[in-house]
Amino acid sequence: MDDFVDYRMSSINSGNNRIYEITKYDLPECNCLEKVINQAKINEADIQGLRFKGCYEAHIDTHSLEFNTCEFADSICLNARFNKVTFVDVTFEGCDFSNTDFSDCNFIRTTFKNCKIVGCNFTHTFMQNTYFDNCNASYANFALTNLQTTKFMNSKLSNASIQEALLKKVEFQYSNLIGIQLYKTDLNGIDFTTCDITGIVVPPQDLRGIIVDEFQAMELSKLLGIIVK
Repeated sequence: MDDFVDYRMSSINSGNNRIYEITKYDLPECNCLEKVINQAKINEADIQGLRFKGCYEAHIDTHSLEFNTCEFADSICLNARFNKVTFVDVTFEGCDFSNTDFSDCNFIRTTFKNCKIVGCNFTHTFMQNTYFDNCNASYANFALTNLQTTKFMNSKLSNASIQEALLKKVEFQYSNLIGIQLYKTDLNGIDFTTCDITGIVVPPQDLRGIIVDEFQAMELSKLLGIIVK
């Protein structure tokens, strides 16, 4: 399978962080994700070097697989379950994976671009060098996640939940965080100045070191019971 793959990565500098964007060439295409998964289970093999384009799937249930150097493009996969699945050097572009269970997964050098991931369950996931660009992740659950060098750009995380998570070199830029819930998560040094944080829910003790502008500070003052006239 590797003979078909010309898979390259370029880095995007963002402050002191480095986010990876994946460039792909000439990956063999298929439009039946479930069939490939079932064959991989039979062969006890990883899934490598494929472009899943135009797939329409629902209720896929798989676990303990690895997708390596793959692309998901213009595909729909609803109400699926990917448990303890590892994604390495993978892109999702123009896809709808709403209400999918990604719990206990690993995302390494993974990009989500122009994707709908509403209501997805990312609990207990590990993300490293992962990039969300123009995605709708409303109502997504990021509880107990370990996010390292991860960036949310121009994305919607309204009413999403990030609880008891570890955030290391995480960025939120120009994103909709209306009503996002942040509990027992160290937000020290996280910059929200380009985001809409109206109605954010966060315990006062977790506000230490958060970076906001003066208008956002007034919004956060409500959480402290402060009335600004």
